Amino acid sequence: MQLHHVTTVPAPTDEVWRALGEIEDLAPCLPGAAVDHVDRADHDTVYGSMTVKVGPITVAYRGRAVVDERDDAHHRMLVHASGREQRGAGTAQATLVVAVHEQSPGTTELDVDTDLTITGRPAQFGRGVMADIGDRVIAEFADRLSAQLASATAAPAAVPATEEAPAATTEAKVAAEVEADATVENEAEPAPPPKLGSDEALDLGPILLPVVRRAALLAAFALALAIAERQLRRAIARRRR
Repeated sequence: MQLHHVTTVPAPTDEVWRALGEIEDLAPCLPGAAVDHVDRADHDTVYGSMTVKVGPITVAYRGRAVVDERDDAHHRMLVHASGREQRGAGTAQATLVVAVHEQSPGTTELDVDTDLTITGRPAQFGRGVMADIGDRVIAEFADRLSAQLASATAAPAAVPATEEAPAATTEAKVAAEVEADATVENEAEPAPPPKLGSDEALDLGPILLPVVRRAALLAAFALALAIAERQLRRAIARRRR
């Protein structure tokens, strides 16, 4: 099954490409994924799991991904991934060609070509649903990657050094220190940064719902045709009598 997905990331191309090489930091950006460990000595082999929920079906895969090629000059990498269902006989294998291109200054296009082979329960959904799932995964990945890059670059502004003020009396210094301590205590603590994702299952039920509706409409249409055909045959049979 050949799939193609394109999305944009509001960050410079070099930053996006650099982030794609940090597997441990990148894992939270992929919805439903969790990294167990990375073997740098074996072609950057990543061992982990991914969980996807489609309606009532939850599929958890465990396997590995291998970065076989990485072209820093052209911002392109080749990845082979394989996994097996933790509770079932289904398997998934994918060859991904990931490339990034500058779309405009400060904006990067993320291009992913996937050759996917899948068996088991998810295989029943067909290419159309799998393409929609891929779009959802890539789009959410791009959003989380954008948030991660923005958080990394939002360093607090450095406070410029100031010349020391003329010496004051000891009483004035003590009073100023007490007042500063009270101000710090009264200030609210800064809010923690938002989480960039976890290994919770990616719920793809909303993607499946339109497909189920179309299938229901087709079934109803086929049933109506069958009933009309039966009635027509009965009418013809009565006329012949």
